[in-house]
Amino acid sequence: MEDYYIENIDQDFLASTALLDVIKDPVFLMKKDRDSFKYVYVNPAALTILKMQEITGRRIEEVLPPEVCQRLMPHYRKVQSTKESVEFTERIQTENGEFIGETMLNPIVSKGHGCLYILAIVRDVTERERKKQLLIDTQREMEIERKRLKSLVNNNVNPVFEFDQQKKFTSLNKMVSEATGFCEEELLGTSILSLVADNCLEETRLNFEKALTGQSIDFETSIYTKDRQTATFQMNTIPIIIEEEVIGVYAIAKAITEQKETERLLQESEQRYKSLFENHPHGIMTFDREGNLLSINRRIESITGHNLTELGGELYLSIILNEEAEKVSNNFYKTLSERQPVQYELTFRHKNGHLIELQVINIPIIIDSHLVGIHGIITDVTVINQAQKALIATKTELEVFWDNSTDPIFYIDTKGDILKVNPAFVKTFGFTEEEMVTGKGTIIPPHMRHDQINIVEKILNGETVNSHDTIRLTKTGKPLNIISSYSPVRNADKEIIGATIIYKNVTELKIAEKELLKSQEKYKIITESTFDIVTMINLDGLIDYVSPAYETISGYSADDCIGKSLMTNIHPEDAADLTESIFSLLEGGRPATIEVRFMHREGHYIWMEVSPTPVLEKGEVKQVFTISRNITERRRLQEKVERMAFYDHLTGIPNRRTFDDKLKKAFNRAKSSGKKAAVLMLDGHKFKQINDQYGHDAGDAVIREMALRLQSCVHPMGTAARLGGDEMGVVLPAIDSLEAAEDIAKKILDSYETPLRFNGFDIKIGAGIGISLYPDHSTDERQLIKFADLALYEAKKMGRNTYKVYEPDCM
Repeated sequence: MEDYYIENIDQDFLASTALLDVIKDPVFLMKKDRDSFKYVYVNPAALTILKMQEITGRRIEEVLPPEVCQRLMPHYRKVQSTKESVEFTERIQTENGEFIGETMLNPIVSKGHGCLYILAIVRDVTERERKKQLLIDTQREMEIERKRLKSLVNNNVNPVFEFDQQKKFTSLNKMVSEATGFCEEELLGTSILSLVADNCLEETRLNFEKALTGQSIDFETSIYTKDRQTATFQMNTIPIIIEEEVIGVYAIAKAITEQKETERLLQESEQRYKSLFENHPHGIMTFDREGNLLSINRRIESITGHNLTELGGELYLSIILNEEAEKVSNNFYKTLSERQPVQYELTFRHKNGHLIELQVINIPIIIDSHLVGIHGIITDVTVINQAQKALIATKTELEVFWDNSTDPIFYIDTKGDILKVNPAFVKTFGFTEEEMVTGKGTIIPPHMRHDQINIVEKILNGETVNSHDTIRLTKTGKPLNIISSYSPVRNADKEIIGATIIYKNVTELKIAEKELLKSQEKYKIITESTFDIVTMINLDGLIDYVSPAYETISGYSADDCIGKSLMTNIHPEDAADLTESIFSLLEGGRPATIEVRFMHREGHYIWMEVSPTPVLEKGEVKQVFTISRNITERRRLQEKVERMAFYDHLTGIPNRRTFDDKLKKAFNRAKSSGKKAAVLMLDGHKFKQINDQYGHDAGDAVIREMALRLQSCVHPMGTAARLGGDEMGVVLPAIDSLEAAEDIAKKILDSYETPLRFNGFDIKIGAGIGISLYPDHSTDERQLIKFADLALYEAKKMGRNTYKVYEPDCM
């Protein structure tokens, strides 16, 4: 009976497998088989997991891995012994990966046989468990991130805070309280803008608005602390975005108040240094340790004429004189080695070409005990050195003058007592220096001593007394006519300590004056009758007399010039020649006629031929008289003749002679400046045909028009010249490139496009142009002209109004 019952159970269950086959969850019917269990039924879903076709009748350890069996068998035995359902979750590795099943073991109990069958239903919870684990992992990571963020905020050395869409504090770290002086309770829920300084409020508000739109903003702002101090921060905002919505903003504030103050002080210090550097009265050059020039101030450029680029490049070697280069190098390295200032002088070539004398002080630049470069303090001592040399020369000259002067010279103190006399004084008056210094000798007549006292008083008041006419006595009592001059002498403190006195013995001159007055009356009759200007000049170069012709020729009256320099109204360019001519006479030279320009009263210059002649007395020049003749018309004719020699008579532009002279000067200018010079040769287009068709007058008109247009295109850059016939040339000095010459050529040809209207005819003008370049094509003047002619020949073959540049390989 018992076996039948069990068998019927198998048959009944197996009869219902059709229903289990359609269940998506794996279903197993397991039967007790001694100490194990075997598969009685497995549905298709279970076969999919186990990947085995023949499972029915096989024991569980024959199907599943040992470790799985070890985990499952206790559950099956528990169900079989307790006859109660057991639920658990199991993980199995399949070919498709891990399978997670929520398994329900249900006992099947039969009468008298207990639990021989167990129905296992496995629910596939793989995806659910994965999601569950993912959620757990995500929560764990979020918690870790939350703790990290909290640690980052709380332990940040900078103030960190969070604000919401209303810009109110929602959280903050302790550094915010330290920076502002407000505690957390005072700040939470309040607007962050309430702390912002007035001058930063609008900018800060706009930046926070941008942050609340999802932008990360970096900016500076200032806030008021609790004690109403201003603190400056570098603010960096980080938007808090959740599900694409900005719910707030994190802000990290780095205190930069001290940094800004340091920057301000540094900037102020730098500006002071720059101001000192740029406005220093001395030149300053800064070098690195290798001697490379790093910077110069404005004074350097005014002293040397050179800019930083010129002084720092290879040109510097040509500026320093060869004999000075070693001195500069030695003193530079001496400063480096001794780390002490070094002073020396050198001669330097100014940009204008002249030599200047410089005082140089090398000052080491030491930063953090490291010598990083050298400041060169430059002073132009040219004038000082010249003054010192002049002072020495003057001292020598004065000593020579003192010893060799023919006029008596002596020093007196503030009391009027004589301290020193020169040899001429001894010779003139017969008293020795000792007699005069000790007061044993006197040269002042008794009745004139009061006059001497007055002069001493004037000297003490700082006055200079010139040309004082007086009488002095020799040792023998002989009276002498003296012209005296008194000059105060001052010490270093500008205090008057005495005077220098020069006597001029004019005794014989006074006698001669009487005779001269008689002669002058006769002379005046002669000079007032001549048409030329007669002028009497004293040895000081001042006019003592002019004849009536002066007013007729110059427009000035005699009163306008008497007592004035002869050079008054003489053209500045001619004054030096006239002065030299007169000085030559005074030194015994022969009279020479000189032509000068004289300013007429009406403002224009007239040409005068001046013939100076010395007036001698006992072999010495006492005066100079000049005879001046108006030669303005003669000069005009002379200049006209000279112009005819240098300019073309038909066109009025320079001729071949001027062209050659300008070319030579252009070569010299190009050599000195390092630039180029160009020659353009032109030849008229079908000029013979114009002559034949319209006549020679038309041909001349065409040449004049060509010259006129040519000159307007070239001036003021260069010189246009007619070389003969319809051949013309152009010299372009100091150009930078061939393109400059080509631009002029194009301009010339464009100007010839307009026909010449002559006697009712429109005559076409055209030309060919050949171009050669110095020094590219040649450094010889004749050869450069030849090359331009060759290029012209090629241009004319190309047709009307064409230019060609000389090409050595093609001609």
